[in-house]
Amino acid sequence: MIPFKADKELAKKRIAICESCTHFRKRTRTCGTAIKGNKVGSKRTCGCFMDAKTKLSFSRCPFNKWEFLQVAENDYLAIKNLLDEVKNTINPKQKEILYNMQRKYIGGNTKTSNCVPCLKSALKELEQIVEEYEK
Repeated sequence: MIPFKADKELAKKRIAICESCTHFRKRTRTCGTAIKGNKVGSKRTCGCFMDAKTKLSFSRCPFNKWEFLQVAENDYLAIKNLLDEVKNTINPKQKEILYNMQRKYIGGNTKTSNCVPCLKSALKELEQIVEEYEK
């Protein structure tokens, strides 16, 4: 099972970063306007309640101010290989790898699905993991 709760030290570091950010709203303890967020240049604040979000292991700062979830090198290589293989079609084994990696690094309880928008969304999330890893 994937641990959804970040350890206490990581959560403390994250909330300290949030509290020093110009987008943090002290009164509501949110990132920008609660729930809907705000547009900031080409990005958007998330609108999340940060006391909760900072405790979730798979959550990310929309401005990349938190440390990114550490991806194991062998998982990075497996994700990269999968993305190279599935340009137009995806087989059942690849689909299983896709959803397992999504659950491991993004979180949630997504079931393996044939839904095309779901597959595209999962692939996009894994592409973001590769981009972050390669930074």
